[in-house]
Amino acid sequence: MNNIKILVDSGSDLSQEYCEKYDITVVPLHLQIEGRTVLDDEHFDSVKYCEYLQVAPQVPKSAQPTPQAFLDCYRRFSDREHIIVITMSSKASGTHQSAVLARDLFEEENKTCRVHVVDSTSTSFAISMLAFHAAQMRQKGFPASEIVAQLVEDTFHIGAYYLVDDISFLIKGGRISSIKGGLLTKMSIKPIIGVRNGMAYNHSNALGFQKGLAKLISLFRNNACPGSDVFISHSNCLAKAKQLEEAILRAAPDTLVHISQMRGTMCTHAGPDTVGLFFYQQQFI
Repeated sequence: MNNIKILVDSGSDLSQEYCEKYDITVVPLHLQIEGRTVLDDEHFDSVKYCEYLQVAPQVPKSAQPTPQAFLDCYRRFSDREHIIVITMSSKASGTHQSAVLARDLFEEENKTCRVHVVDSTSTSFAISMLAFHAAQMRQKGFPASEIVAQLVEDTFHIGAYYLVDDISFLIKGGRISSIKGGLLTKMSIKPIIGVRNGMAYNHSNALGFQKGLAKLISLFRNNACPGSDVFISHSNCLAKAKQLEEAILRAAPDTLVHISQMRGTMCTHAGPDTVGLFFYQQQFI
């Protein structure tokens, strides 16, 4: 058994397959759906959830894990010397603060296991990319301190971009005004949302989904570090994710592309029919 445990939250969109492959554990957020609270864990069906979102009478909300949830997880792995926790952006979610509060409580009772909490400053597969890098460094025998330092450096070089095909959910959730949303819909304009310094912003717009894909490909071609893997997340629109993958491979045939369905947390925020593109880039744009 290695002496370093890696944790992420469910905003990472990390699939169970990857969790098992890299020995990574997910701390789930909560989803508030029509007065019920459910866990965004490995048992939650985010595909059916996306179908529900298209007809939901109310837009569900997500809530961060409690400090107790993190504390319970830390105790579960207290036989390790180090626990590295990678969370959603602290500017977008209270998850990071819960992890920090739990760390302080845990280290008062446990003097042999140290917890390191890393703010990913991003969402979705950007968190998973950090977790994968941490797992690779752990496998090579790097100490926890060097892994954490590298993860912090990595946060300055991960590009995260979302192409939203159906903005009706963003309108319903109040993320776009009904007037602006109506104009965008009428003109078939698709927003491309970027994440920078921990916050989402409107990077650009495209006239139709195909031109949106072309813009994502342009972002990859012009900014990706040579040899960077590409990560694609999607909210129940695998065919669109595959279109993006095919375009990436036409542009860079040797690229390793990973595709994953979003978990419930990101589906709640992005809405159905959204694809996310993530890669290591040379600088923020």
